Amino acid sequence: MKKKCIRTILILFVLCLLPFTALADGPDLDDQEEVRSGPGMDIAEKDKKDIGEDAELPLDKEASKTVPLLLHYAFSDHKVYDYNAMAADLLKLKENYPSMVLDSLGKTADGRELYHVVIGNPSAKKKILVQGSIHAREYIVTKVVMRELAGLLEMEKNQKMYKGKSMQDLLKNSCIHFVPMLNPDGVTLSQYGLNGIGSEELRNRVLKIAEKEGAKDLNSYFRSWKNNLRGVNLNKNFDANWEQTVDKKGYPAKDEYKGEAVESEIESKALADLARKEHFSSSISYHTQGELVYWYFGEGSYVDSAKSLAQIVARNAQYKISNAYSERYAGGFKDFMERKYNIPSVTIECGKGTSPVPEEQIDKIWEGQRGVLPDLLLSYASS
Repeated sequence: MKKKCIRTILILFVLCLLPFTALADGPDLDDQEEVRSGPGMDIAEKDKKDIGEDAELPLDKEASKTVPLLLHYAFSDHKVYDYNAMAADLLKLKENYPSMVLDSLGKTADGRELYHVVIGNPSAKKKILVQGSIHAREYIVTKVVMRELAGLLEMEKNQKMYKGKSMQDLLKNSCIHFVPMLNPDGVTLSQYGLNGIGSEELRNRVLKIAEKEGAKDLNSYFRSWKNNLRGVNLNKNFDANWEQTVDKKGYPAKDEYKGEAVESEIESKALADLARKEHFSSSISYHTQGELVYWYFGEGSYVDSAKSLAQIVARNAQYKISNAYSERYAGGFKDFMERKYNIPSVTIECGKGTSPVPEEQIDKIWEGQRGVLPDLLLSYASS
C-alpha cells in the first residue's frame, strides 16, 4: 500500500513537470478525462495571447431572451436527447410550422436519417449552415440546434421582433439550414451501447474495434465513443489538409481515425455535398466542451467575416475566442469550409467538464446561444 502511494506521488510530480498538450479534435480519452481541445487547435497549448478578449464585450441579454424556448418538446427538458426523440420533435415542428422544410441528406450505415431542416427564404443570398453532433459523445448540442430552429420558427410565425426588427423580415432576407445530428449512429452507440445498433455486422465491427483497443469496461468505452460506427472521426474526414493530418490510430477506432480517404463516410460526404450545393455565407459547428470559439484556419478572404462571426458567438455566450490552428491537425468541417471555399465558419465548444457533458448544463449553454443566430441575421440585414 505504501509503495503504491509513493508511486502515485512520483507520477503526479512528473506530470506536473510536463507541458500540457491539447491535441486538435481530442486525444484518445475516456469519459473520465477532460477534453480540452477542439478542431483547428495546435498540438501544444497556445499562449494566452491566442485567446481574444471579445467575450468581455457587452451583451444585450434582454434581447436574447425574446427568443423563446418552446415547451412540450423533448429538447426542452433535461433528459438525454436521442435520435428517436429528435425525429419525433422534428415531425411535430413540421406539423406546427408548415413553413419549415424537412428532408434527409441520406441514410447512415445503420439506417438512420440524416435529418435536414430549412427555414427562411431558400432563394436568399445569405445562407447559414448550422450542424451538431458530428461527434457521438457530444450529443447535448443537438438540443441546442433544435432549440434554435424552434425558437426562430415561433418568432417568425407570431411576427415577433428582435432588437427592433421583425423576425419574419429577417428570415425573408436569409435562409438557415440545420443538420441537428450528423452522426446519429455514433450518438446512439454512446447513449445505449451495443443495444443501440441494429445491424449485426456493425455490432461485430464495433466489438472488434473495442477488442483491438483493449477496452475493459465496455459501458465506459462506448459512452466515450466519438466516431461513427465504422470507427471514423467524421471531423477529420473532410478535404482540408487531410493527407497531412495526424492520425494517431491509423485504424478504425472510437476516436482519432481519419478514415481511408477524404469523405469516405456517408455522413461527411452528405454534409460536404450540401455545402457544395448551397454555397453558404457562413457555417456554425457545435461541439463540446471548453467554452471556446475556434474561427481561424490560415489567411484568406474569409478572415474578417469569420472573426466577426466569432465575436457574435463570444458576446452572447461569454466564451473565449481562440486564434490557434495547425496545418497538421485538420480535416475538420470548419477547416474545409474556410480552406476550400473561403466561407467564414466557427466551431463552438459548449459546456465544461467531460464529454458527454452533463445534461444539467443545457440551460446555461442555451442561454449563451439563443441570441447567436438572430444577431447573425441582423448583421446580414444591415450589410
